Amino acid sequence: MPKKNGLARNEVRIRMYRVGFGDCFLLSFPAKPGFAHVLIDCGVHARGDIGTIPDVVADIAAETESKLAVVIATHRHRDHISGFATGLETFRTFTVGQTWMPWTENPADKTAAKLRKKQSALVDRLTAHFNAAGGSEEVLAAVANFSLNKTAMDLLQSAFGTGEACYFAAGDKLATVKDVPGLSVRFLGPPRDQESLARMDPPQGDRYLRATADGTEEVNHIDPFPSRWVIPPEDKRIAHLRLLEREQTDVRDALRSSSLEDLAFALDDAINNTSLVTLFSFRGLNLLLAGDAQYGNWQAWLDSDEAADILGGIHFYKVAHHGSENATPRRAVEGMANGQCAVMVPTQVKPFASIPRKPLMQALEEKSDHQVIRSDSIVVAQAPKGPELDKLPARFTQGKLWFDWTHKVGVARRLSFAKITSA
Repeated sequence: MPKKNGLARNEVRIRMYRVGFGDCFLLSFPAKPGFAHVLIDCGVHARGDIGTIPDVVADIAAETESKLAVVIATHRHRDHISGFATGLETFRTFTVGQTWMPWTENPADKTAAKLRKKQSALVDRLTAHFNAAGGSEEVLAAVANFSLNKTAMDLLQSAFGTGEACYFAAGDKLATVKDVPGLSVRFLGPPRDQESLARMDPPQGDRYLRATADGTEEVNHIDPFPSRWVIPPEDKRIAHLRLLEREQTDVRDALRSSSLEDLAFALDDAINNTSLVTLFSFRGLNLLLAGDAQYGNWQAWLDSDEAADILGGIHFYKVAHHGSENATPRRAVEGMANGQCAVMVPTQVKPFASIPRKPLMQALEEKSDHQVIRSDSIVVAQAPKGPELDKLPARFTQGKLWFDWTHKVGVARRLSFAKITSA
């Protein structure tokens, strides 16, 4: 079968670019003539930038001949949309059919406008505080990711001057997508319920937790007591000076609830929770791209009667929030069919050393039968290195700045997906 850009006429391809700490995915679907392309995010964190965005944008232009059926901006964080500003001059030459964004970015939605106003005011105050007072490396990285990205958002909301801007919420469906025959879409997030948007952390039984030195697990531990101030329990001489464990817990809880650093991290998670979570179905192939969705975004559909069918039917999963501890719930991984789902993880250990979570990566390896690829396994000079690869899993190939996953379509699949993608 003849190929174009390395693709056969019956193949779907997902390309994950190495941009540093950020997301950029190009999906290519067979269409007439040639292929139709969907770009999902294009951005890099200010403190995780490895300098590859210009080359990535140039590759996108070459692969698509500067024509995109859809551009999706999952949410407004810098590490997902800054490339639209960095590559503005190139992107201005593109023809784009539609841009898709979460309902929280809709200028005509009054609830969304109020939410953005509150977030923006809080961002301004936190930024001013940490610019003046400093903070930990990780909180400064989180605050840096809040930047307004006005240039990028203007381009996206104008639909590149050639198309239509569309906004979606959990439960919305598209039976067809213009210029991509055979593609249907269901949006699993974000929910409109603001309580769900505010719910960032999964319960302990549904997350991949941090491990302590003794092998137990904990969440968001804050230790306000330097070792020089800690009195060992066995020191009987001054035992009366020791804080009770309950009192130590009370102090930690007070710090957790009042710390401006915790507030900054909570706001970072809240913006992640507005991510557009997109479930594509194309000729029996089901693709889940979850942005940076946090727990409230997931929970809104994981608690539904359809969750088992959705998870069991997935053939590809783009891991949410770079593989962090609070992004992919345990039951989401456990619900996927064994050995069926290929996994791509856009990640890098800088600027957040706790990302990606090793227990989550291990669980995904086991569930997918080792069909997992990390973007930082692509070697870039002066950039943090991920795991070295002895060989690529089946259906994966590698280029200078990307990994590709390709899959033939048009053949029977194990699970009928019609009932969850129908309008």
